[in-house]
Amino acid sequence: MASRVPSKMTVVARGPKNRIVARSWNEGQEWADWNDLGGSLTYDPAIVAGKSDRYTVYAVGGKQVIYRKSWIEGSNWPDKWAQTNETTQAWGGVAAAAAGEGRIDLLTVNNVNAVLHATAPIDQPWGSFSSIGGTINGTAAVSWATGRVDLFARGANSNKMYHRVLNGSTWGTWREIGTGFISGPGAATWGPDRLDVFAKGHDHQILHRFWNGSQWSEWIDLGITGTDDAPAAVSRRKGNIELFIRGRDNKLYHRTYTADDDELDDAGTEDAS
Repeated sequence: MASRVPSKMTVVARGPKNRIVARSWNEGQEWADWNDLGGSLTYDPAIVAGKSDRYTVYAVGGKQVIYRKSWIEGSNWPDKWAQTNETTQAWGGVAAAAAGEGRIDLLTVNNVNAVLHATAPIDQPWGSFSSIGGTINGTAAVSWATGRVDLFARGANSNKMYHRVLNGSTWGTWREIGTGFISGPGAATWGPDRLDVFAKGHDHQILHRFWNGSQWSEWIDLGITGTDDAPAAVSRRKGNIELFIRGRDNKLYHRTYTADDDELDDAGTEDAS
């Protein structure tokens, strides 16, 4: 899911026959109907708000190619999907982050589960994907500043959760932030010095950990069980988190978190990397 302005958000998912579907919410209104975006696409899609007037969805289609489709305010979703990068094969879901107005960073994995990364101005040709290593199964990415991307990933062999930071054009080192997970992560940020990451524990419960600018919290059990797939999250404004999960009944569930004043005042200046 993604939020282009604080009063709006859109969630995407794979529906029947692997078609991508989208649903939008405006503050003070009910959820709109599901919108079928078509295609026959594999793995979980990603949606990102590269600018305040648009959403772009990324998903993996035939021949393991990444496709995109953009909605721009004042128009409808286009009928056709466009290829993002014709030479790179993706062998897992995609994660996307808007690391500045008009810039998108896209991450996926190759056939040996190493993370691939590419960046480009929105609506412009993508450069080559480059491997940043790791042996990964499931990623999530967020950005709280221009040129910065926080990447969260679950180890394919270890079930550990890792965190890595891109500052401009330089990636930091992988850092372990927990173990014992059976899903990839979901992540959100409501601004500088705040990160929230979610994943499924060994009993299919949703666990949550956050960075408040000075330290990481412990992993917290949110009391949510009976889930399938990785959770997903987005923040619409400071102090807000919207969490989405799929239940074993194939229904999509939504939960909102609102921070109190004490938590909003609790911020430091240390780098979470």
